[in-house]
Amino acid sequence: MQPAAFGATVVTSRLAEVAAFYQQYFDLQITVDLGWFICLRRGDAGWELAVCERGHASVPAAVSALTESTNVFGFVVDDADIIATSLVEAGVPLETEVITEPWGQRHFYVRDPEGTWLDVIQLVAPDPAWIAANTPTAE
Repeated sequence: MQPAAFGATVVTSRLAEVAAFYQQYFDLQITVDLGWFICLRRGDAGWELAVCERGHASVPAAVSALTESTNVFGFVVDDADIIATSLVEAGVPLETEVITEPWGQRHFYVRDPEGTWLDVIQLVAPDPAWIAANTPTAE
């Protein structure tokens, strides 16, 4: 079976604050707002991000009881530095510095207001030496 779409959900008691974070820094727009459930999407992307109220009947009690997130959502963006600067200027602490990885990513980690980990990734050219050392050779 092939999924028709993909979505991730942040469970929180601060729906408006979490939704506003994704609107402000990742240019997501609200497509559904039921008060206890907010759906965000960017344009015609094949994925969506939902924000659901902690304790709502649709959320398993075991999920609502969790307060520390170990999930990591990855966002591929055009310019990681611009987003990092925007976050820092607004007083949002970055969890890591913006770094360039040899495999072709410039990225940093930040947490949303609920504590969900975000890996903000800009694709860059990989280091040729890394490619040479990590690409199997045909024999």
